[in-house]
Amino acid sequence: MSGREGRIEKWVKIYSQIPSENKEIFLKHFNEIKNYIEERLKVKVEIDNNSSLITIEPLDNNTSPADMMKAKDIIQALSIGFVKEEALKLLDEENVLIVIDIKSKVGDSNNHIKRVMGRIIGEDGRAKRTIEEITGTSIHIGNNLIGVIGDYDRATIAQYGIELLIDGRMHSTVYKRLESMMREIKRHDLTNLWEKRL
Repeated sequence: MSGREGRIEKWVKIYSQIPSENKEIFLKHFNEIKNYIEERLKVKVEIDNNSSLITIEPLDNNTSPADMMKAKDIIQALSIGFVKEEALKLLDEENVLIVIDIKSKVGDSNNHIKRVMGRIIGEDGRAKRTIEEITGTSIHIGNNLIGVIGDYDRATIAQYGIELLIDGRMHSTVYKRLESMMREIKRHDLTNLWEKRL
């Protein structure tokens, strides 16, 4: 189904929430692209300043379910902490947002969460940057959430690498595994390209 196929009833709404710790940064980036998102995706976005609740609804009956979800993903990316340029990559039909909830994986201990986040970020951001470079994705690490933006295959490989680090695997082992998986993806893409030419 393409982004414009299918229809959604006018009364359908999607709700999201601005994390209190990111509200100021979120609003700065969101206000700069709000009109663009609404026009591009044919949605209406409203924010309740008291509750920080975000409401996304179709502009009319021609708004597709896919575009409603794209709007939600862009808003969620901004709420995690992605800058607007990164969040807008989600307008590409090939790109997805994957969110990893650290608390759900390691528990509520702040010390444990900080240790795990430190492993994922690495010294001077090296681990995060290496995973981004290997997989061709964008990664943002928030307080308790990690967001990954990229096409589905590459984003899921980056997610896998992050989860290996959460589980305590050595960085070098994780990088080698990701490089191997990316070689398979590239071989698969090349094979598909040749098959289309035949």
